[in-house]
Amino acid sequence: MAITESADPFGEIFYSVYVNLRSKSMPHIRHQKRITGLKSKAEAMRKEKNLIKELSLKIAHQEGHGFTWRMIVNQWATQAASSSHALLSGKKYNPITIKDYFSMLHRWTVDWLDRPASEITRGEGKEVLERIIEEGRSKAFQKRVKNTINMIYNWAIEEKMIKGVHNSPVFGIKISIKQDKRPEILKIDEIKNLLYQAKAQDHEWYSVWAMALLTGMRNGELYSLKWSDIDFDNKTIKVERSFNFKTDEFKDTKAGYWRTVPISSELKSFLLEIRSQSKSEFVLPRFELWKDGKQAQILKHFCKSISLPEIKFHTLRACFATQLIGSGVEPVKVMKICGWKDLKTLAIYLRLAGVDEKGVTEGLNFIPSFEDNILSLNV
Repeated sequence: MAITESADPFGEIFYSVYVNLRSKSMPHIRHQKRITGLKSKAEAMRKEKNLIKELSLKIAHQEGHGFTWRMIVNQWATQAASSSHALLSGKKYNPITIKDYFSMLHRWTVDWLDRPASEITRGEGKEVLERIIEEGRSKAFQKRVKNTINMIYNWAIEEKMIKGVHNSPVFGIKISIKQDKRPEILKIDEIKNLLYQAKAQDHEWYSVWAMALLTGMRNGELYSLKWSDIDFDNKTIKVERSFNFKTDEFKDTKAGYWRTVPISSELKSFLLEIRSQSKSEFVLPRFELWKDGKQAQILKHFCKSISLPEIKFHTLRACFATQLIGSGVEPVKVMKICGWKDLKTLAIYLRLAGVDEKGVTEGLNFIPSFEDNILSLNV
């Protein structure tokens, strides 16, 4: 706040008033105003007093609406990353999870960021969830965004950063059940065609795709596989680490424990072939596009070019599992080789392979047969 004095070219004195106020509890709220051309200091002092009152009322009004959504998301991320917040909330967040939540909300709730969180309506919450589906994301991802908004909004209410509101803008909005769509998967002849075409065209990703199909290893496990993990004498591969492409570091496998994958005769010949040409401690090439997370795009593009279903990279693992189950390998053994923790995952591949259903309808005899012009029915 200031009153300044100045003179025009004719020597006449004028006064100006400048008031700049900022909220003490919400520093992002700030108002300022200037009045010039006042003829006396007394008038300037009166104007200054009125301006202070006017701007103070504006700040008080905005304070009543609470923090902006951007400030709430930023504040949550800061506190979630601190050990003190983890102890108070009873939950400690992984730094990667915090980063994912932060990026997710800045991506999908960008229109909310600079608005008071208390003013965001249920209709706007519904619009966000609908846009997620319109842009081709899954219902599962939609639910994840909804849960994240609810969690952080409720936290802000408890911390009294949001006043006068009891629920988040997406609270109670129904997420329709995701249709149980059959995942895209390759049949045995399509698998053979994929590898045949890749090798015939000397595609640089051939070895990666072959290893995925012959071992069922996950993306990060393949990337981190070393020659020291392969035991040719005992015909096993020890899978004990994975690569985290987000943090650029090696970590434990998804299941949290090491496992072994048996080496078939076909896989042994393949490994010996690529080892004879390798000069690295790692089994597979270190493509920059792989490290940048482009492995799915490359596989889809190649599949399209040879008229195969445009499968995801993770589908190669599904092909491995379903082919083993379909060939008669006990599902429990496949579960152990693939490193699945729960039976729900196994059940998906059992359904894809059709093992549980195979042959169960053989006992039905509904169709009538005609022998010697006599209709015989099984009753």
